[in-house]
Amino acid sequence: MKTRIISALVGTVVLLVVLFCPWAWVFTVAAAVAAAIAVYELLHNTGIVKNKTLLFGSMAFAVLELLAVSRAVERSNHEYMLNPPLALLFAILDALPVLLLVLYGLFVLVTFLVHRQPSIWKGFALTLYVTLGFLALAALRDDPQFGLAYCLLPLVIAWMSDTGAYFTGVFFGKHKMAPVISPKKTWEGFFGGWIISIGLTAVYGLVCNALINPSTTSPVDIGQFAVFAAVLAPLSVVGDLLASVIKRRCGIKDYGNIMPGHGGVMDRFDSVVFIAPLVYIVLISISVN
Repeated sequence: MKTRIISALVGTVVLLVVLFCPWAWVFTVAAAVAAAIAVYELLHNTGIVKNKTLLFGSMAFAVLELLAVSRAVERSNHEYMLNPPLALLFAILDALPVLLLVLYGLFVLVTFLVHRQPSIWKGFALTLYVTLGFLALAALRDDPQFGLAYCLLPLVIAWMSDTGAYFTGVFFGKHKMAPVISPKKTWEGFFGGWIISIGLTAVYGLVCNALINPSTTSPVDIGQFAVFAAVLAPLSVVGDLLASVIKRRCGIKDYGNIMPGHGGVMDRFDSVVFIAPLVYIVLISISVN
């Protein structure tokens, strides 16, 4: 437990330094590195993909896709009007994320045709899954509509649910939730984590209005944050269970050991990457309407 707490504190400090860095690109680069590590853990450490070409190609795609999408989100549409001669270049840059996805799909197809290994398509699907999750975090950080407060929202919901479920389960857990997939999870822990996530996400909203956005005219909606937690905290558990299923089938305890006592990047972000795209999609839908 001591190792776990120290590791969590160090990780939290690093995360906060990256998040509060005045240069948004620092977070994007950090997210791209985390995505590449997560892809490595899911494809290599599990033994699902043994093809080195696919492994490093998938890691490269995760990094490049995050950088490309972040550039597209961050750039203001006014650049077209301010720099008409560069309109074509901007259009190409905006299309780069789609182009990279197409190229990656063709790369996977060619790799499959050469090696005829069905696991290659599993690697393709897992890479897209991880990349999409970290993409959503980077997009939330870069989008001027949302920014830092909303970028942290998926992390707060998922991690408070996970932490609340752990301690509630330790003290009150009796009824196993998914004994075959995750023996330590209990229904008491599930509901305890759900309630704690809602409460602490609302508190997080208060902190955002007091510290992160104290001078803005549009403070975050605390009720909205609580609703997000009420809906997404249970879904974060689904992401956690999905990651546990993969580990059990591959016969591993943790995805990695980058964080002593916690495991790898995927062990910490398994529930986050599941709900982060949902947070971004819902927020975009609300802002459009």
